[in-house]
Amino acid sequence: MRVQEPSKALPEKAKRSKRPTLPRDEDSSDDIAVGFTCQHVSLAISVNHVKKAIAENVWSVCSECLRARRFSDGQPVLSSDVWLCLKCGFQGCGRNSESHHSVKHYKSWRTESHCITISLSTWIIWCYECDEKLSTHCNKKVLAQTVDFLQKHVSKTQTSAFSRILKLCEEKYEAGEKKKGRKGSSVTPVKGITNLGNTCFFNAVMQNLAQSYILSELMNESKESSAKLKIFPSSDSHLDPLMVELSSPGPLTSALFLFLHSMKETGKGPLSPKVLFNQLCQKAPRFKGFQQQDCQELLHYLLDAVRMEETKRIQAGILKAFNNPTTKTADDDTRKKVKAYGREGVKMNFIDRIFIGELTSTVMCEECANISTVKDPFIDISLPIIEERVSKPVLLGRMNKCRSLQATGNSQYSDTVTIENTHQPRATKNQSSSKDKFTSMELLMGNNKLLCENCTEKKQKYQKETSSAEKKAEGVYTNARKQFLISAVPPILILHLKRFHQAGLSLRKVNRHVDFPLILDLAPFCSATCKNVNVGDKVLYGLYGIVEHSGSMRGGHYTAYVKVRAPSRKLLEHITGKKNVPDWKEPGGESADHWVYVSDTYVQVVPESRALGAQAYLLFYERIL
Repeated sequence: MRVQEPSKALPEKAKRSKRPTLPRDEDSSDDIAVGFTCQHVSLAISVNHVKKAIAENVWSVCSECLRARRFSDGQPVLSSDVWLCLKCGFQGCGRNSESHHSVKHYKSWRTESHCITISLSTWIIWCYECDEKLSTHCNKKVLAQTVDFLQKHVSKTQTSAFSRILKLCEEKYEAGEKKKGRKGSSVTPVKGITNLGNTCFFNAVMQNLAQSYILSELMNESKESSAKLKIFPSSDSHLDPLMVELSSPGPLTSALFLFLHSMKETGKGPLSPKVLFNQLCQKAPRFKGFQQQDCQELLHYLLDAVRMEETKRIQAGILKAFNNPTTKTADDDTRKKVKAYGREGVKMNFIDRIFIGELTSTVMCEECANISTVKDPFIDISLPIIEERVSKPVLLGRMNKCRSLQATGNSQYSDTVTIENTHQPRATKNQSSSKDKFTSMELLMGNNKLLCENCTEKKQKYQKETSSAEKKAEGVYTNARKQFLISAVPPILILHLKRFHQAGLSLRKVNRHVDFPLILDLAPFCSATCKNVNVGDKVLYGLYGIVEHSGSMRGGHYTAYVKVRAPSRKLLEHITGKKNVPDWKEPGGESADHWVYVSDTYVQVVPESRALGAQAYLLFYERIL
C-alpha cells in the first residue's frame, strides 16, 4: 500500500470520505466543525499503552534512532519530525527524515492496527490506512482524550527528556576525549545549522559564538570534572583566597558546550541545534512556537541564562566549602564570609569574563558643579542609525543588570553611516561618526534639565534657616552636562545597530548601509580610569563576525558572516592570567584568514569585500593584544 506523506494532504477522495458536500465560503472555518471520520479509531488507539510507553521512553525522540545511538559530528541524530503511534506509544521519525521509522513501524504490524499517529511538534493526527488528516471533533472521544493527555504531558516531560539526551551526548564526548586525548584549540571549521522552523535568528548568532574561540576554551576549562575556582575577595574584607570545587554545569550550559564542541569537530554538517534550542526554550518560553524573533534578544536571553546557571554553580561551591550552612546553623562570621566570597566569586563566571563591559555615566550640574556617576554593566552597545533632531529627556538611574548600553547623540545621518576606523581617514561631512554620538558632551537643557539633588538639598536647608514654615522645597532643575564613557572593556565587544525603531505607532526598519571597520580603536570611548587600559594606549578590536538581517518587519531572514582564523594565545593569557598556555598556536598570518557566509545549512567562502558590504545588525569584535 502506498503511504501518503502526512504533511501533504491528498485531494478529497469521494469513495473514502464521509464528509458532506457543502458550499464553501471564503471566510468560513467548516473544517473545524466538519471533518473526516476514520473507521480505524476504535482499534488503533489505546490510551493505557500510550501512557506506559511514554513513561519508559525519551519524549519527542525517535526510539529507533536513540536505541542505535546514531551520531553525526558528535551529536545524536534527532529528527525534528517525530510521530507517536496512538496504539502502542512508539515514537518514530517521519517520512521527511532519513530513516522514516514511523512508517516502518506501521508497516511491520499486520495482526493489529497501528495506523493512527500524531506529530509531536504540530499535533497533526494522521491515519496511514485512510491517507487522511483526522480531527478530534469528528471522531470518537478516545481520540480527543488521548491528544489532551499528550499535550498536558509535554511540559512535565520535556526537561527530563532532554536531560537524558544531554547525558548521552556527554558520554559520547567524554569517551572521545579519553580516546584521542586533550588537544589544544585550533581553527574552527564552519558548518551549516539546520533550521527547525523560523530559527534563523538562533542559527546566525550560534555561528558567531562558534567562532568565539575564547568562549569554547573557557567553557572547556569550566566543564572539566575536577574544575576548581580560586576566589580572591576584596582587600577591605581581610580574607584569604578561597578554593572551591564546582559541580557539573547546568543543563543549558552543558548543551551549549556540547554544541560548540560539535561545531569545532571536523566532519560533515549540518548540525541540528534541537537539544540546545529546547534547553533555551525551557529558560525562555517566548522562543517556543517557531515564530520569527529578534536575534539580539536571543543573544541576551542565552548569555543571561547561562550566566545564571554558572552563578548558582559558583554559589553552591562556596556554600559547600563552608559545609553547606543554613540560615539557622550559620553564625554571623560565616554569613559575612559567604557573602564576601560570593560577591567576588559570581563575577568570575565565564560569561562576565568574556562579554561583560562597564559603562560610566557622568553628569555635572552647571549651577553647583556637583558631579554624579553611575556605573552599569553591558553585554553589547546599541548604536542608533537614525536620530531625532532633539534628544529626548534622559532619566538618570541604574540600568537593569547586563542590559544593552544605549548610545545617545544629536547628529543627523546621511545615506551612509560610518563607525570610525582607526586605520581609515576620519568620516567626511556626509558620513556621521559613531564616536560623535557616543563620546561628545551632551547638554541637558530645557525639558531635559537635571533634577539636581545637591541644589535641592541646599534650597531646603536655606528655607529651614530663613522660615519657620515646614513647607517642603520644590526640586531644583538645572542645566547640566552629561557624558558616557566605557570604564571596563570586554575581551569580546558586540555592537548592535538599531535597524528597528519606533515610527509613530508602528515599528520601522532602517535599510541604510553602515560602514564598519575591520579594526576598531575603543580608546576614544574609554574613561581615564578604564580598567585594564593604560592611558595613551590604543584599545584595538578585530572584526570576526557579523549577523545580517534582510527583509522587512513583516518577514525577514538572518544570516551570518564569520572570519575563520587561528585563535590568539595572548587573549587567553590576558583573560585567565596564565602564562605559556600549551598547545595554542598564534595566527600564522592574514593569508590563512578567510570569510565565510552562512545561511542556515548553506555555507560559502566569500571575499572580505562582501562581508563588509553586509546589512549588519550585530557586529562581533575580539580584543587585539
